[in-house]
Amino acid sequence: MHRDVELAHRITRGERKAFEEFVDAYGARVHRLVRRYVENCTDAEDVTQEIFCDLHRSIAGYRGEAALSTWIYRVALHHCWKYREKRALATVPFDEQFAEAPGDDWRMDPAASAAKGELADKVRTALDALSQPHHDVVVLCEIQGLTYQECANALQIPIGTVKSRLFHAFRRLRGLLGSYVQDAAVLCPEAAIERE
Repeated sequence: MHRDVELAHRITRGERKAFEEFVDAYGARVHRLVRRYVENCTDAEDVTQEIFCDLHRSIAGYRGEAALSTWIYRVALHHCWKYREKRALATVPFDEQFAEAPGDDWRMDPAASAAKGELADKVRTALDALSQPHHDVVVLCEIQGLTYQECANALQIPIGTVKSRLFHAFRRLRGLLGSYVQDAAVLCPEAAIERE
């Protein structure tokens, strides 16, 4: 936490290198989060840039009461929500989770490639069907990899609420994806490793 506060102070003092360190440390994570809410690549780049401009302007207000990453996720989520409200979009790109490794060629196994694409579409549609609070906890915990506590801090809700929302989100996803997921335990929060 001390390093977070020190980095924030260095940025506030106008140290260019400090802000470069900040972007290097958090840029990719913020962009991945934005891509869960913003389908268009160009718009996602714009939203990410807006987030970092906002973070730069407001970093003097960071007091170190929570981890810097938690504060960043909170700011980023607000920008994502604003974007979705403006665009009235309800789609979240999930293709990256199923993207083929570099060098893979769909022509080697077109059936598997088509099945992977179909599953990506079904997962995206299922995620879009979740309410915003349920969608947010799935994205933060399961896709971004935040712990329950980090997710609770970012959303400013109790940790029990995070767990409850995940439970209900997974139940809904199981219902929506049951025929596409061979092992329903994959979508079962009780089987997940506790990340506290």
